[in-house]
Amino acid sequence: MVLSLLIPMNNTKNDTIFTHIRDHYKTMEGYSSAGMLSGKDAAKTYLNANENPYPLPGLEELNRYPEPQPPALLEAYAQTYGVEHTQVAMTRGADEALVVLTKTFCEPHKDQILISSPAFGMYAVDAHAMPSGVVDVPLIKADGAFTLDHEEIVKQAKNPDNHIKLVFICSPNNPTGGSFSHELISEICEALEGHAVVILDEAYAEFSKAGSMAADLDSTPNLIILRTLSKAYSFAGMRMGCMLCGNEDFISLIRTKVLDAYPLPRMSIEAAFHVLSPDLKPVVEENIQKILAERTRMHEALEQSDKITHIYPSDANFLLIEMDKTKEFCAFTAENNVILRDFSSRKGTENCLRLTIGTPKENDMVLDLLEKFSA
Repeated sequence: MVLSLLIPMNNTKNDTIFTHIRDHYKTMEGYSSAGMLSGKDAAKTYLNANENPYPLPGLEELNRYPEPQPPALLEAYAQTYGVEHTQVAMTRGADEALVVLTKTFCEPHKDQILISSPAFGMYAVDAHAMPSGVVDVPLIKADGAFTLDHEEIVKQAKNPDNHIKLVFICSPNNPTGGSFSHELISEICEALEGHAVVILDEAYAEFSKAGSMAADLDSTPNLIILRTLSKAYSFAGMRMGCMLCGNEDFISLIRTKVLDAYPLPRMSIEAAFHVLSPDLKPVVEENIQKILAERTRMHEALEQSDKITHIYPSDANFLLIEMDKTKEFCAFTAENNVILRDFSSRKGTENCLRLTIGTPKENDMVLDLLEKFSA
């Protein structure tokens, strides 16, 4: 069955974001699955979704399709991120949100996205898969840290010849680790209103003192925020994330026209309820504090080594570390069963590796190997 969604275009907020959506999404009919039409009620007998009525032993209820966007879980996300449930679209991790947004806004062979390298590699990969182009406005290195080239981002995104639809900003940034001020991001959003949509990837926001910009969504009509349970919530294996947008009509379009009919696995849904429960919140906060303490300890310990040339400031759960023998050190740690991420051959992170903060024991292994390293 198909579902028609009429997009109201009677106010500035709607105009701002819907102007940039690919035209066919505004008029196309979306698919309405059995789950969308009927919901789920344990008191009812469902014979509408062509499901096998006989569950396998130990896998009870997995014979049934899950609700596409369970209202109770939407509310749990909304409570967690300080927004309304109508401003949330749940996805398989933030990675799926990247694909969905690129598909929604970028016309193949015509439109482009803008990134600021060093940046998370999937932004460009998803764009090229459309295929769409990528305009890179590299981060600026200043005083041992990275910052956004604000003026050049705005200039390139406003250039009509570039056909920029999406501007990707990751804060705290992966792989550099540093955050960009909310004021600077707001300035970019304001300057690009009517020209492009800003996608703010907040995968690591829980580790940053600055926190989220979710409170700005209602006043920033061209801002979309991505969140994930993979990092701070120790939930990478279940692939649960979401996009947040102040424009509820846009969120409705994403849910009904762009996402798959059943985008979320049942076991991931059920586990996410547990992860976002009030009972686990103290545990999540405790784990974050442990990581932050270890990040500080590792930064201080690594600074004492004459093999390390620079450690970039980090608001995330990792450190970007510069050293003269990066490739050799990463190979040495791998030989000793400790795997680091070598970024030394990538533009902007020459001679750098990325160290994810582990447990104190795991981090001590890195320090011990650094001391033994002699290449």
